[in-house]
Amino acid sequence: MTKIKKIITVSRNGDLSALLNLILKAFAKNDWSSDIYLTPIITKVKSTNTALTEALRRLTAYSQMAEKDHVRDTEIKALFKLVEGYVHIPIVEVQNAALVVYNVLEQYGLSIQKEDYAEESAAIDSLLNDLSKPDVAAAIAKLQGVPETIANLDMAQKDFENLALQQAEGESVKKDLASASQLKKEGIATINDVLMGYMNTMAKVNPAVYEATAKTIAELIDKSNQLVKRRRKTNEVDTELV
Repeated sequence: MTKIKKIITVSRNGDLSALLNLILKAFAKNDWSSDIYLTPIITKVKSTNTALTEALRRLTAYSQMAEKDHVRDTEIKALFKLVEGYVHIPIVEVQNAALVVYNVLEQYGLSIQKEDYAEESAAIDSLLNDLSKPDVAAAIAKLQGVPETIANLDMAQKDFENLALQQAEGESVKKDLASASQLKKEGIATINDVLMGYMNTMAKVNPAVYEATAKTIAELIDKSNQLVKRRRKTNEVDTELV
């Protein structure tokens, strides 16, 4: 008889969520409502996995914010370097126009990209506002590529702020949401310390009812554990988001 083994505790958050989903699907193939001990365990696993899924979505949103912040940082660098390049071009009209724009940029400094999210957003909004003033806009129009770079920065800023707003709205609803790591530990503990022993015992006592499901769960956990072991052997970088 196949015996259910423990889930490796170093499994990733995403690995565990996928595993719990499959375990729940295995249980869903039968009606366990008459088993008053197993039913609350399944409910506990389902509840933990729902919370873990939500936590992973939140972590993914954080990751996306970092990516979008990187995009706007790249556009800031591009704008500063482009305008600075025009300042050194030996054409008076171009130099004068570049200096108008450069003087605005210098008030903020390239270091704004190193501020925290909120401070950087405020600085970029202010910078874009200053760049839109008539005299500055007229100078910008004389510098090829600068209007497009500013438009790219504006778009990157809007993308970041839209995601930040969505994230803030999510946080207001889920401010007491447990972290993904905590939920992962909770899920593993439920399987390893409660479900595993019960299903292994019942598969022996009443194989007609429990053995097939226990075998499926054992195979699912074995596959998940093998994935974790392969990853550690190949020194693959581990993260909590995948």
